[in-house]
Parts: sequence; C-alpha cells; structure tokens
Amino acid sequence: MSQHTISMSCRIDELPEEHQVTIVHLVNHLASLPGAYQTNAMARLSRIAVENPWQDDIEGLEKFPMEEADV
Repeated sequence: MSQHTISMSCRIDELPEEHQVTIVHLVNHLASLPGAYQTNAMARLSRIAVENPWQDDIEGLEKFPMEEADV
C-alpha cells in the first residue's frame, strides 16, 4: 500500500462554523456510502464547484447584480 499527501489551499476557516460542520458531515456521509452514490454526489458537487452566481442560471437563486466596479 502506498501513501501520499495531498497539499492544497483550503479556505474552510472563512466559512461560518455551521457551514464547516455541514461540510464535515457531508464528507463523513459520502465516505460511509457505496461508490455509486459517491460518484453521483460528486458529479453534482462538481457542477456547484464551478457555478458563477453572476452569470449562471442557478435554481432558487437570482443572479447576483453586476456592479459597475465589478466590470
């Protein structure tokens, strides 16, 4: 068995504590379920990870307004 370390920047400490807890619960939930469910859930999360709230149509969320200074 080989071991490796993944090193990456993580901004989880910038989220409210309750969101951090939810993310930890999600990780534990995914780890406890079969691979088919994990694959499906990760595909859904992959889409969320690249959403742009200023341009994309996101169900249940109006697009963020573009301020002139943002352009």
